[in-house]
Amino acid sequence: MSSKNVPPEKAAFIRYELENGDDRRKKVALQEIARTYRSGGRFAPDIRNGLEITINGLLSAQQDAKVTRWCLNCIAQMGTRSGSVLSVERLLRQQVGDPEIIAAGVAAAAKLYAGQLDECDALGSVQPEIKILAALQITPPSKLELAGFKIAIDAADDEVLKLALITVGLNRAYENMFHPKHSNAELVRALGQHDNRIVKQYSVWSVIENVGLNINDLGIPFANLENEPANVQAKMLQLGAEKIVDLKERQEIIRKGSYLPTIEAREGLAKGLQSVYYDGLEGVTLDWYDIEGSPRVRELLAQHFARYGSDCLLYGDKALELFEADQTLKKRLYLGAEGTSLFGKLKANDLRDGTLDMFGGDLDPLTARLMEEQKLPALNVLMMCASPKDAGDPLRLDEEARDLKEQIRLVDKPKQDVIVSHAWAVRTDQVQMEVMNNAPDILHFSGHGDTGLLCFEDKNGNVAAVSATAIEGLVKLSDSVECLILNACYSESIATQVKDHVKAMIGCSVAIDDDAAIAFTRAFYRALRHGHQYRRAFDLALNELQLNGMENEAKKYKFVAGNG
Repeated sequence: MSSKNVPPEKAAFIRYELENGDDRRKKVALQEIARTYRSGGRFAPDIRNGLEITINGLLSAQQDAKVTRWCLNCIAQMGTRSGSVLSVERLLRQQVGDPEIIAAGVAAAAKLYAGQLDECDALGSVQPEIKILAALQITPPSKLELAGFKIAIDAADDEVLKLALITVGLNRAYENMFHPKHSNAELVRALGQHDNRIVKQYSVWSVIENVGLNINDLGIPFANLENEPANVQAKMLQLGAEKIVDLKERQEIIRKGSYLPTIEAREGLAKGLQSVYYDGLEGVTLDWYDIEGSPRVRELLAQHFARYGSDCLLYGDKALELFEADQTLKKRLYLGAEGTSLFGKLKANDLRDGTLDMFGGDLDPLTARLMEEQKLPALNVLMMCASPKDAGDPLRLDEEARDLKEQIRLVDKPKQDVIVSHAWAVRTDQVQMEVMNNAPDILHFSGHGDTGLLCFEDKNGNVAAVSATAIEGLVKLSDSVECLILNACYSESIATQVKDHVKAMIGCSVAIDDDAAIAFTRAFYRALRHGHQYRRAFDLALNELQLNGMENEAKKYKFVAGNG
């Protein structure tokens, strides 16, 4: 495979996202690096060196699990032994019990040690199947000891099956790896019906990635799309947008996917459109953009319009319109238009508007804009409060709200706006309305709770219990909520139940003291105002409790990393 250099504009965009983005944006940037290398792309040496330093810095900072895993995946593609071996070995020793990170670490070690895994002492306790499958992603089978190695799909654990599917997707599996009488494609189809939703997701992903597989190797009928979990829908829609041959059928799948309720599914569809255009597609996508509620999906659609704006007049007009109307989309539009005649039109607009004057005219507008010191996007918080009359001693919710407002105001040189809206004495018939009206990034409940339920109010101000299933349904149907905070007693079980639909959840394992609840809230949002991610803000909030003599209360708060 011949290599091609990544344009500096794209490299600058990726570097900016790694250094300034939230966890999701960092993960997407890391995924782009890995995909670039797998497809034969390469960064200029100085840029590659800088990216490796940045990636190792992310590993040292102990980001969320997905960011960590994709850092290791990137090192497996473009890392150097001198630059990354210490970080990888440290992670392998720290992450015992996390099979996904261990597998990514093994693949990275295989790259750094050129397949000689015996030289890496940190791999001593890794499960043999995981070690071999992870190493196969980087190392030719001829360099590994495969005698007696086989995968029985009926007996193998889920982590082994996921790794096997990754190996197939990367086209690094040897033939009949699963079974001597069945091709790998046959087993990919079979695993599309697996009970584990992540195994199912990887079965679809392997069809997307492996050029030797096609739509007929998908083990899930598109007729079942709406019955699949959101993560599987996302990959099916990406695959359908890229590979369904019949354009009428493809158009219908794209149309149906654009109306699915979860952001994850629609985002997968928008990703699939990044390399796809045919006459008539704009009949779906332009209308979709106008009703789409998710900023990150709109970014991908805008990039799609720009990429094909030179081929489709309506796309070109839409890209120019968005370029003028929405400053937040300019980076995406430049990225999409790279290498096309539309890029020059966008650049001319920046020149006409005087954007380049502040940079002395020396920098490309995209590169210059990425170098600006920018504030992170605002976080919209909905704090729903309820303290029913018959629920025991009243909670000091007004004090919690007042303290929070004051702490946010006192932050010096804030890096992120945190906009808090309060809904007081919330009744069950108001919950959904408040969420829909406010479209919060963070949904925060302060009040009473018990195992598997939260206590809202009825029309008389008495307890009206809402189940964990109902809370899960509310969050699942929201296009905006990415973090759920339940500052209520015994709420950890609810937080855990919602993890498939959000990025982060916080709950309490047992009863929580009023003073602790107030201190936790102020410290958590103060940390967000300083630009910290959810996990770091949580840790700082726990430290606030510890500093104020509430160590036992700090132990009651639980952080659950989400899959959303």
